[in-house]
Amino acid sequence: MKKTISLCVMIVVMLSMFTFGVYATTSDNAGLRYLYTSSCYSALTINGSTATCDSEVKGYYGITTKIEIKQSFEKLLSNGWWQRLKSWDGTFYSHNAPMCNTTTVTSSGTYHVRTSAKVYSGSNYESISHYSNNVVH
Repeated sequence: MKKTISLCVMIVVMLSMFTFGVYATTSDNAGLRYLYTSSCYSALTINGSTATCDSEVKGYYGITTKIEIKQSFEKLLSNGWWQRLKSWDGTFYSHNAPMCNTTTVTSSGTYHVRTSAKVYSGSNYESISHYSNNVVH
């Protein structure tokens, strides 16, 4: 009996020496933690034939040194793929990168804005992307 208890205790101690990482993802990056990125936001509004694309990537003051951001206006195709209709790039030497652009919508369909960024701390960086809600026009 003592031998069995000792063996069980030894197994528990050995197993406790192993660590297991748990990684959960969601479609909007809500469960992810980044080293240099505090938040990423995308929004699309369509008023008449004008689409307004808003994006913002925020880093951490004193940690984030540069943000390279690409904002894409995309349309859903009948095969389920998204077609990039227009895109804008920007580089911000700051911990905050806001972008607002407009374009003309020429046909009906489902649209969204994709925001992709490289967020730097010195020469190290991490990549992040975010999609706005779909807007039917």
